[in-house]
Amino acid sequence: MIELTVLEQRRATYWRRRDHERPSARYLLRESDELMFWLEECLVQGLSIVPGWVMPRLVRLLARADAELPRLLDGERRPAELMEILYQAQERLMEQSVHARLPARIVPLFRQGSRRSAH
Repeated sequence: MIELTVLEQRRATYWRRRDHERPSARYLLRESDELMFWLEECLVQGLSIVPGWVMPRLVRLLARADAELPRLLDGERRPAELMEILYQAQERLMEQSVHARLPARIVPLFRQGSRRSAH
């Protein structure tokens, strides 16, 4: 029992620390893939509601994808319905990922202004 409490406290500390960082859209897409895995696993295991530890991660990801998405949850805990909402978040994250990319830095092949005149 105590070991489970320690594990839950470590998990909570980890996610609280992660809140202060602003992850990229690509990182959030990887996180959404992991959450999708767990939601699919809930379906495979025949769980009617997702475990409590999944919900904070899901809500955090939805909020970072789009501020309106967490409102769609409305207390929903069934895996299939959560997957549909997560698909919407992935769509928005993919759009953000494409638009967030900056053009590559151009590396000059030759130094500018270092020519010596040959007189």
